[in-house]
Amino acid sequence: MRRALKIPGIYVGLALGILAAIAILLPNGCGDKVALPSDLPAPCYNCGGVDTSYVQVNPTWTAADGMAFNKPYDVCIGYDRFVYICDTKNNRVVKLDENGSFVESYSLINPVAITQDRGLDLLVVAGDFFTTKPDTIFAGTDSMRIALDSTIYGNAIYRKRHFGNEGFQVVWRADSPYFSTYDPLYQRDIWHEAEFWGIAASTETNKEYFLADFWMGRILRFNSQDKPVPPELVSEGVGVGKTQYPTDVFFYTIAGQNYLAFAQGIANLGVQIVSPINGNPLFTTSDEGLPPLIRTSARGYKQVVADEQSNFYVLLQAIDTDLGAHHMLYKYDRTGEKLLEFGTEGSGERQFRDPRGLAYSNGILYIADTGNNRIVRYQLATDIQQ
Repeated sequence: MRRALKIPGIYVGLALGILAAIAILLPNGCGDKVALPSDLPAPCYNCGGVDTSYVQVNPTWTAADGMAFNKPYDVCIGYDRFVYICDTKNNRVVKLDENGSFVESYSLINPVAITQDRGLDLLVVAGDFFTTKPDTIFAGTDSMRIALDSTIYGNAIYRKRHFGNEGFQVVWRADSPYFSTYDPLYQRDIWHEAEFWGIAASTETNKEYFLADFWMGRILRFNSQDKPVPPELVSEGVGVGKTQYPTDVFFYTIAGQNYLAFAQGIANLGVQIVSPINGNPLFTTSDEGLPPLIRTSARGYKQVVADEQSNFYVLLQAIDTDLGAHHMLYKYDRTGEKLLEFGTEGSGERQFRDPRGLAYSNGILYIADTGNNRIVRYQLATDIQQ
C-alpha cells in the first residue's frame, strides 16, 4: 500500500510508512566548525572484500509475545542493551533482548520512530489521533470534521520514563495538527498533516533530543523539559545547512566530538552533517573528510546511521537515477567512498519491501523491513565466530 507524498506542485511516490526517527546507534547505545577526530583507524576502502561483507543473521524476527509484527516502522538499540521496535499497526512498542526474546511491550497508538536517552527514558514519535481537521477549501466552503487520523506519521512526542510504572505520556505535539500552504499550481491552499519522521536523543546526559519535522522542513532541538529550543536548529531551504522534507535525524559521538546527521526526502544533499549546538554545517565539500556529504537524486525516504569509525549507512526506499536502484542499503567510509550496496524489492535474504528503520550496534545492522513485517539483521563477516 502506497501513499502519495504531497509536495506543493509535486507528487512523489513513497511507500506507506515513513518512520521517523531514528535509532540511537552508538558504540554504547541507541557555531563554528569543530575539530575533526584525528585518532581513528585509517579508512578501509575494500579490504579484500572483508570489511564490506555482511551476512544475514537467522532467524529473522517476525513476531513478539505470540503476535506477528504488523508494519514495524523503526528499531532502536538502547543504552540498556535492549532492542526496541515500533510495531506500528499493532499499536505497541516491543522490548526484546539482544537474542530476540520477548521482554515486555507498551501500548501506544501508531508509534513510528523511537530513541532512548542517557537517562534510559524512551522517546517515541507517534500518532495523536482524535483531532479537528479543516477539509480542503472548495468554492469558498470551509467544512470541519472530527476524524480518526489514519496517518502513518506522528504529530506528537511521547516519553516513557525509566523510573516508575507509568506508560507513555505525551510531552509535546504540533502547534496545530494541520496547516496549509498556498499551491500556485492549483491556485488554492493545500492542507497538510503535521508529520514528524525521526527522533534522536543526545549522547550527553543533558537529555536533549532532536526531531525531524517533515512538512515544515526543519530540525528542532528540545531541552530536558521537552520544550523546543528556539530558533529551529536547521531551517527550510536548499543547500548546505538547510533542509527540505527531512526524513531522519541521527546524533552520534566519535572521539569525544558530537555530530548531528540528517537525511532529507528531496534535494541532491541526501545526507548532511551539522553541529548539534548551532546547526552550522560541519562539512561543505567532499574533501573535508569525516564524514561525507552524501548526494542522491532520489526523492523519497532515507534513513542514516554511523558506526564507531564513522562509516555511514544509508537506507534508501526510492528509485535513484544516480545510484540506479531502490530498496537499497549503502555503506560509505568517512571519505565518502561507497563500500557496500545491496538490496532489491522482495522478501529474500538481501531483499526488502518498504524498509523504514535502521540501527547499528556492535557490528550488526538492524533493519525494520516494514513491508515484509520483519526485523532483519546483518553481521560483519569479520565478527562471526568461525
